[in-house]
Parts: sequence; C-alpha cells; structure tokens
Amino acid sequence: MKKEKTKPEKRFEPCPITKTISGIPIKAVYSPENIKDIDYQRDLGNPGEYPYTRGIWSDMYRGKLWTKRVFTGLGLPSDTNKRWKYLIEHGETGLYWQSDAPTGHGLDADHPLGQYNAGVTGISFSMLKDFYDYFDGISPEDISLSQNTPTMAGPVIYAAFVTYAEDMGHELKKLSGSFINEYLFSALTMFNVEHFPEELSVKLSTDVIEHSIKHTSKLHPLAPNPYNLADYGANVVQEIAFTVAIIREYIDRMIDRGYNIDDFAPRINVFGCSCDIDFFEEIGKFRATRRLWAKLMREKYGAKDPKSMRIYLSAHTEGDSLTVVQPVNNVIRIALQSLACVLGGLQSFDPCGYGEPHHLLTEPEALTCLNIHHILSHESRVAATADPLGGSYYVEWMTSKIEEEIWKLVDELERRGGALKAIGWMRGELEKESTKRQEELETKERYVVGVNEFIVPKEQEVTIDMEKYRPPEEQINVAEERARQVRKFKAERDKKTTKNALENLKSEAEKGEKHNLIPAINRALRADATLGEIVGVIRMANGYDYDPYKMIEYPF
Repeated sequence: MKKEKTKPEKRFEPCPITKTISGIPIKAVYSPENIKDIDYQRDLGNPGEYPYTRGIWSDMYRGKLWTKRVFTGLGLPSDTNKRWKYLIEHGETGLYWQSDAPTGHGLDADHPLGQYNAGVTGISFSMLKDFYDYFDGISPEDISLSQNTPTMAGPVIYAAFVTYAEDMGHELKKLSGSFINEYLFSALTMFNVEHFPEELSVKLSTDVIEHSIKHTSKLHPLAPNPYNLADYGANVVQEIAFTVAIIREYIDRMIDRGYNIDDFAPRINVFGCSCDIDFFEEIGKFRATRRLWAKLMREKYGAKDPKSMRIYLSAHTEGDSLTVVQPVNNVIRIALQSLACVLGGLQSFDPCGYGEPHHLLTEPEALTCLNIHHILSHESRVAATADPLGGSYYVEWMTSKIEEEIWKLVDELERRGGALKAIGWMRGELEKESTKRQEELETKERYVVGVNEFIVPKEQEVTIDMEKYRPPEEQINVAEERARQVRKFKAERDKKTTKNALENLKSEAEKGEKHNLIPAINRALRADATLGEIVGVIRMANGYDYDPYKMIEYPF
C-alpha cells in the first residue's frame, strides 16, 4: 500500500496584497501612463537639486554614508558610557540617547515615582555631573549625539550638553547631532497634558531653537519625532502631515520672534521617522517628504537658501512591527526596513534590536544592529549610486500619491487652526487608525508571520539568543543606586548657591513667551540645580504646581 504524500494546499499561491499598510490601493502593473504627469525637473530633479526628491546630496552615499546609530538607554550614566564606547569601537558613527521614564517626565531619580524606574527603560539624567560620566573618554566634537526626550526635560538636557561642552573647553560650533526637544508628539501619544502644559513646553522648545542658531550652529535643536506617531497607529500620510503641522507651530513662533525663515530653517530640518515593513510605501514616504518640505519652504515661507529646502531624514525601524513570537523573524524585518532607509536616501537611522518586544538592547543585539549597517554599506552595493529606484513607475507613482495625500491632510490641519488647536482631533484620528489596524490583524486582512498566519508551536521556533537584559532584582538595584547618587549630590552641594540660581531662573521664567530661558538654565545647572528642580521652578513661575504629581515640595 502506497503512503500518501504531503502536498501543499495550493501549488501556486497568489499574492493576497492589494493595498499598502496605509490603505493606498496597489495595481498589479504600473507603466509610463501612471506617471505621465510627472515632470522630471519640476518633480524629481537630480540628486542634490530642488525639490530633492532623489536625495539631498548630488552623489549621496558615495560622498558620505549615513550616520550609523544604535538605540541606547540603560542603567547608570557609567553604564551608558560603557555601551557607547563598545559601539564606537565596533563602528558606530553617531550616539543615540533614549531617556528613562523619570527623566522623560522631568523628575529626578530620587523622586518617589522615579526610585524604582531610574535607568530601567532608558538613560537617567538628573544633574550636570552626569554628562561628565556619559562622555568620559569620548569627545562630543568627534561624534554626533541624537537625543530623544520629547518633553519639558528636553530643553534642560540640551542646556546641560552645551554647558558641559563649554566647561570642558569644546567649541560649541563643532557640536553636531539633533535634539528631539518637542512635546506635541508626546501630547498626541503618551503624556498627560495636565502634567506638561502645552504652551509652556512649546515655548521652551522655541527657546532651544533660538539659542542654538546663535551658539550651536551644527546642532539640530528641534528634530520632530514622527516615529512616536507611527508607534501609536499613524499611517504614513498622518505621520508626515501631523509632523509638518507641528513643526509649523515652531516656524511661526520663530518668525514672531523676528527671525527670517532662512535664519533657522536649516537647523530644524530633521524628521525622526518610522520605517515600517511596507517596503515601497516607506521609500515613497521618504521621497515625498523631501519634495513636500522643499515646496513648503520655498512656496509657503519664501525661503531662498537651498539649505532651508533640504530636509535631513532619520528613522528608527518600526518596533511595533516586531513580534514576541518567533523573534528570529525580527532580524529579517529589521534588515528589510533598514534597506528601505538606504534606498529612501536617509541621512541616519538606527535598526531595532530583534528582542525589542522583550527587552532593551543587549550587547549582542546592539552588535547585530551595527552589522546591519555595515553589511548594507560595505557588502550589498546598494549605497553605490544615488536613488537607485528613481524612475521606477511604481516608486514614482507611489511617491506622488503619498505627497498628494499628505498635502490634503496638511491643508485640513491648517483649516483646523494648526497642530496646537487640533491636538484632540489628531488624537482621534490616530485612535481610528490604530483600531483599523487591529481589526485587519484579527480578520487576516493583514498578515503577520507567526501571529495570525504561519504559526508554529513554541518548541518549534528557531532559537535565537534572547538573554534577559537585566533581571528585575538588578533593575531595582540600579534604580536604588541611581537615587542614592542623586540624594548624595543634593546633600553635598552649596545649597545657598543652588537656591540663588533657582530663584534667578524663576524670575527669568516670569518674563514671558519671548524671553529665552536657556542662559538661566545653564546658570542653574552650574550651580548644581537638578533636572526636577529646574523644570519645577519653571512650572511654578508659570502658575503650575512645582511637582506635577504633587508628591514633593520645592526644596528651598
């Protein structure tokens, strides 16, 4: 008797995909007919030429590779220093900083809400002294810093970085990198508005822009973070349109302070995007964003300087696309997303770790992230020519379609009075999109391997090193040690000097919207005031509680 052979359900399975993740319909074939309205000089141009669709440099990566960053956020300041040095030794060309929860909330590590969270989900910052530990043996003039703290704490961290560099004798004009330093994304996605007053947060971020264009001319003092929006469900159109609306709030405030668009636009032209798994949609998004930004600067704001019209695009590969199950598959997803970043012409990006759904990056995961950078830049040959997908019927059609949809949403937000007035409406749109995506997973309209299709039992998963970053007891020990460091620092400082500097900051903070607070924050940091004290005093000066959680009182 013959044994029945195992046969596939379908020998030739059709591709079930008919639309992008964002819902843009996809045709089976594209031809010249689909891009007949595109004019090369008007809509594309050569790389390095307006409207920069094909890239912001004429030879792109042949002249300068993208900045190779890897996510960093861990433990004590000394732990951060150790990880940074490890990554630099293995080829990292730009540092990346993710703040922990207490820092992001503008709290010191010894705050009641911070004592068991400091250093657990990111980098802990409380005082100027910390920067001496972060950069021990590392020159900030030699490597760029990308800093991610989108709250009122962001301006204080910027001020601390500048103060540290100045005190160490570094030339401020040689500092490079970017500071997310923007709260409205957080207001849209994660933080309680009552704890971070929107107007006050936007004012402080504008102070950073004004200070930076005068003193740190190679730093990008405002790098909006569309990644947060994508993480909370935004499609590619919402991700960029909401970002444009938010950054226009700062453009208008800088113009209101008396600056010309070309005075500051070249320093606020960085978007920290997401890069999801929809390969061609993401590439189209990056190309469309460059073209839209160039048009916005020249046609809406009358920019004359080409530097104002060039946008630097950065990305973090989409953590929300990764899965807890079959984590080895995450390496494939991250590699594809990283390839999209390169083919999309980005200036920097940082790949997720394959264990991101489980924990923060371990050292082996960080090395894998770096090697994705290295393989793409040195083995794959994809960086050898500028915009290698330029001219593809599908890619050019997708680029134009995404740009068209972004403009529609940008115009809608302008009709609603801008980002600040439309925060509630944008939240609602994000919730709708997030709900839609979940429904698509449940109905299998969207496939995720290992989650709703091609599922295997846990014991059959391909094994991959998933060592726990830190066991819970070690995390608690780190947080307690960090709190102890901060308490000791506060006990040993000259309290009169600190009090005088904070009283001066409070007085300065009462002078209104256009009075820049960065110099007064610098003085407070030098007088050993801490992050929580500085943020608290600025809150007090503007009529809010010193502690947004009403758990501690002003210490002086």
